[in-house]
Amino acid sequence: MRRSSRGTTAVALVGLGLGLSAVLALSACGNAVPPAAGGGGEPAPASSSPAYTDPGQLWPDAARTVVVAPRGERPTFPVPQEAELQDLTTFAEQEGMAVEAVVRQQQDVTAFHDWVAATVRPVLGDRFSEARPEMEGEPAWVGFTGDVPPELVTAAEAFYLPLELRGGALLTEAEADAVRNTGTDVFAAAAPKTFSWSAHLDTPTATFVFAGYPAEEWQPDDALLARVVAEASRVLGRDAPFRVDLQPDDRDPATTEPAHWYLPAGFVADPAATSVEVVVDSPGCASGTDPAERMAPPRVEVTDTQVRIAVSTYIVKGPQTCPGHGTAALVVDLGQPLGDRTLVDVNGGDDERGWPPSGDLVVPSAG
Repeated sequence: MRRSSRGTTAVALVGLGLGLSAVLALSACGNAVPPAAGGGGEPAPASSSPAYTDPGQLWPDAARTVVVAPRGERPTFPVPQEAELQDLTTFAEQEGMAVEAVVRQQQDVTAFHDWVAATVRPVLGDRFSEARPEMEGEPAWVGFTGDVPPELVTAAEAFYLPLELRGGALLTEAEADAVRNTGTDVFAAAAPKTFSWSAHLDTPTATFVFAGYPAEEWQPDDALLARVVAEASRVLGRDAPFRVDLQPDDRDPATTEPAHWYLPAGFVADPAATSVEVVVDSPGCASGTDPAERMAPPRVEVTDTQVRIAVSTYIVKGPQTCPGHGTAALVVDLGQPLGDRTLVDVNGGDDERGWPPSGDLVVPSAG
């Protein structure tokens, strides 16, 4: 149910030796210079690349956007299967939402995509760019090149969800598929192979997004961005206002993120104990790196009635996959006998707390 704010999927590009599970093969000839025409096979001299110029955000185009007030009635949907309902219930608990609201949201997202496939695509044909359901406060929309066709307005009015019909998209879906790897390969040929990063192409805005590379180790220059745009335009066969959006990971490696801790199975408090062993679980994605490899010193606060323990782990820079990871044992020095105080996980009340990683662990008080 967690959805990205962008409709296209980021593809992880992995530097050598980082051990991520998915690797995009990089082209070895992204910057090759074509031979000179009819000149005995001598390569043409490389011309200096122009400086990159950002064309600005040109989409959505207000003059080509129609906001549709639907007239259709919401259909009756089948009750979710038990497994799906359990997942939706867990999500609702994590988000602090009513289960009914989450179920309705999921049904509306599915209905939107089904409507786009059955109705929108046949009307637009090869003009289709992208469509996204309502998410994170942004209305549902359908993007396409050119003006808004009247028959699409009629179809949208017969639907039951409000949405925007956004004409003037800069690329069609097919055009984006044709140039996506080209622009990424040019960037990959210049990027060092010692760290990971990610890339995707936002279709309606013709924007290449390169993210996650460490800003302290490498900075793409304007000449590289210009080559990305030039090569994508060459493959496209026409000039298009391609943009390049750089999103480096500029966080300090010493940055930490909250983790959770649990008590071992069968835990019985010892009033005389001056330390306690806990089991740490870090909720963030870290490409399988266990918390033990990136544990930060815990913070302990002792009051008259509580021992408040906050554990955290150091971040792993760059794009990370989420294959799951183990837990880590941590001995926390209390500084004085536990007495009759309650052990409290300071981070236990945040939205990331899920079920214990093992059913026999004891969940401490949260606060």
